[in-house]
Amino acid sequence: MQKSLVKNSIFNIIYTVANILFPFVTSVYVSRILLPAGVGKVAAAQNLASYFVTLAALGLPSYGVREFAKVREDEKRKNSLFTELITLNLISTTVAVVAYAAFLIYNNGFKGEWALYICCGLTICFNYLNIDWIYQGLEEYGYITVRSIVIKLLSLVLLFVFVRSRKDYVTYALLTSLALGGNYIFNVIHARKMVRFSFENLNIKRHIKPVLYIAGIIFMSTIYNKVDVTMLNVLATDEAIGFYSYSQKTVNIVLTICSAVTATLLPRLSYCYENDKDGFYKLLDKGVQILCLAVGPLTIGLLLVADQAVLLLYGSEFLPSGLTIKLMCPLIIIKGFGDLLCYQLAYSSKNERILLPASALASVVNIIANAILIPMFAQNGAVIASVLSEFTTNIIQLIYLKKKVKYSFRLKSVAISVVSTTVMALVVSFAMHFEFPLIIAMFFEVLLGAVSYLVINIALHNQILYELLDKVKDKIKR
Repeated sequence: MQKSLVKNSIFNIIYTVANILFPFVTSVYVSRILLPAGVGKVAAAQNLASYFVTLAALGLPSYGVREFAKVREDEKRKNSLFTELITLNLISTTVAVVAYAAFLIYNNGFKGEWALYICCGLTICFNYLNIDWIYQGLEEYGYITVRSIVIKLLSLVLLFVFVRSRKDYVTYALLTSLALGGNYIFNVIHARKMVRFSFENLNIKRHIKPVLYIAGIIFMSTIYNKVDVTMLNVLATDEAIGFYSYSQKTVNIVLTICSAVTATLLPRLSYCYENDKDGFYKLLDKGVQILCLAVGPLTIGLLLVADQAVLLLYGSEFLPSGLTIKLMCPLIIIKGFGDLLCYQLAYSSKNERILLPASALASVVNIIANAILIPMFAQNGAVIASVLSEFTTNIIQLIYLKKKVKYSFRLKSVAISVVSTTVMALVVSFAMHFEFPLIIAMFFEVLLGAVSYLVINIALHNQILYELLDKVKDKIKR
């Protein structure tokens, strides 16, 4: 039985708000305790561990979502698939754990920070329990939301209790890893209601080729998404990593909002592509309309208030992050649309073969650009390299997928977004001339910007906004 797409979207919006609110509170607190150098140390260690997490995951998170979406109505096939994929996960995670341990021993704990790198390395071990793909493939977004909020509340309380000085950066890293592990432990306990091991007619071999291919794609994506921090660690300072890390966190908060609804589409797109082509194109079109509604104002809004946001959220120590955030803003548009029209479209339509060469070329662009730009511009050079590489991979994928999957943009949605965003930018720019205390000024600017944007969209009869408002009204009436 299919889950309600509207209900899934509502749960995912709640989940998204939690994913925005908790990192926001965490970042505001941690920035004032650990300062840029402490934040940079933890970010560098987490960045290194993330390479091995990618190796451990072996592409299963993406592959598992798609495959579970196909067999969710067949109990026997579902159990067999679960057993096959969990076996692959066991093997890949063991390889990753051994590789990470060997790396740390060979490099003396990477600058002698044994405790820090061991705490961050726990995320690799927790991958043994990573079965998130079950819940996404079966569209269990209600459970995912409740579980996430409980774990986040607990980890936030522990953060306030145990991270109290600059020396507590290792404790902060440990709590971050344990929060991830808590999610996975809940998953395993709850999974007994949904799947069970079945060792009849197992065929693990059939998954190896597609999983390895997806793993290659994701590893290449990881390189051009993570190599910035890796190269900053070599070519710049802990402070530069701290500025970059918090700029990235701020932009990722906005990106999370953009993907709040479209993130629920991958299982449904995969299902519709197999069973309902008309439904597939309608769903894709709706996703594009939602992105047109959200991406423009969020990008321009953050660009305008970046300096104020940094001062308010992270303090004067992080002021250099203001320019870094502004340079990073184009990623909101590129990644926002790229997630739907490249990543999700490629997987759901079984055209993921393009992702590997596109990611490989983007990785080359990223490494070369970082090597040239970081020595000159530190964290800002890394941002420029990131924008170039993300643009490269998405353009390649769009050109390829446009030939394979025949879809078209609604130019009206794009035009409405451009007009309403322009009006919003003018209103916010005008509001910024008033001299208010910082927190009041930001509230005033954001409120005026949001109201003006909504008014223009309503005046221009934005179809998707009217649909969303109608659904909210229906829910309230019930």
